[in-house]
Amino acid sequence: MRIGIDARKIADFGIGTYIRGLLQQLAADGGNTYVAFAPQRLAHLIPAGVEHVSLDAPHYSIREIVVLGRAADRAKLDLFHAPHYVVPLTRVPFIVTIHDLIHLRNPNPIARLYARQMIGRAVRRSRRVLTVSEAVKREIVSTFGCADDHVVVTPNGVGATFSESGTAAEGRYFFYAGNDKPHKNVDVLVDAFARISGASLVLTGATFERFKSRERVVVTGFVDDSELAALYRGALALVMPSREEGFGLPALEAMASGCAVITSNAAALVEITGDAALHVEPDAASLADAMTRIASDESSRAALASRGIARAKEFTWTRCAELTRAAYRTR
Repeated sequence: MRIGIDARKIADFGIGTYIRGLLQQLAADGGNTYVAFAPQRLAHLIPAGVEHVSLDAPHYSIREIVVLGRAADRAKLDLFHAPHYVVPLTRVPFIVTIHDLIHLRNPNPIARLYARQMIGRAVRRSRRVLTVSEAVKREIVSTFGCADDHVVVTPNGVGATFSESGTAAEGRYFFYAGNDKPHKNVDVLVDAFARISGASLVLTGATFERFKSRERVVVTGFVDDSELAALYRGALALVMPSREEGFGLPALEAMASGCAVITSNAAALVEITGDAALHVEPDAASLADAMTRIASDESSRAALASRGIARAKEFTWTRCAELTRAAYRTR
């Protein structure tokens, strides 16, 4: 088969990590031909063995679904894979990956309506829907009333950079990695941290301008994967206080790096981390209590880290690609 993949978000967090990890493994597949649609400036991120069609269009716009659809039609594809819920207007059969339904709870009513219409269209018209956790699959089925077998779970993997061996950052600190969207609950994490002593809090990913003047809070901005892995390895724990997640890649990366993990009790985070994380309510008091316990109990940190290393080995991009290829073959 000749399969097209929308790779315009290949440099992003989250979806970008998914596209990079999946494409790298698909590129080794001798049975199919893969065509990645992405801007020319991102061509260096397309793996060898994958055709590149230079294409750019504004995200979350009418123009993108038209432009991408025309490009897919011209490429003479057998199947198109949209790695997020915005799917093109095309004659080519397609599958779509829906990572979560968080957009349906956007406080902006226009954005919320747009997401519901676009996700609903993707679910109805796709050959299959892929998603990254059983928790999100259940929500898609219940929200849009599709058949259970229409949604296939293909969990994310973790890159080789994230392992327990390697350089560790210095210091005594808790760690947060991710963006600054409201559901990430970072304000509550910072409030929780203010209740504990004897450590700092390192925030990585977004700019977090409002926290730069906070005592003992360190803001690093964006870091590359090697720096990120070192920060995981050196941390007392990764803290992921999200009110909602589709998967939770930082938790998986931290586990693979040998870092203890504290997460909220959001369904997907509990599913992915299993017994390898401490799960708490996403409020300041509960988070502060968990951080205090982890900081003062080295044996608990070591036990969580050990279980995390073992659990992370269950999540590979090879497995994600195998499940995805099986979905490509399904009619």
